[in-house]
Amino acid sequence: MWEQLVLGYPEFGIQFENRLDFAPWAEACGGLGIRVDKCGELEDALTGHLASKVRPSSTCPSTQNEPPMPGKVSYEQAKGFLKAFLAGQPRRATIASTLFRDKISELKG
Repeated sequence: MWEQLVLGYPEFGIQFENRLDFAPWAEACGGLGIRVDKCGELEDALTGHLASKVRPSSTCPSTQNEPPMPGKVSYEQAKGFLKAFLAGQPRRATIASTLFRDKISELKG
């Protein structure tokens, strides 16, 4: 979704009915499957990945409104993001409030 937004396109064709959990699938294929539900579990999951002799896969559920943006957003990315919002991005009020909240937290910290 976020790649589509920064290119100037509202999201299309990316929502799944049910969230996928790749950990059981990895186990069924003979790999290491890890599901991370809390931030405190991430370090152990990464340690497990690095120590694994088989291919690991992790599932880390997240909110779709939380941007995985780079530390510094370029002018072109911001311009594309605005273009997508003006073109009818679904849930734009929720996404905008999340971005605003994150910016306030950043300025406070």
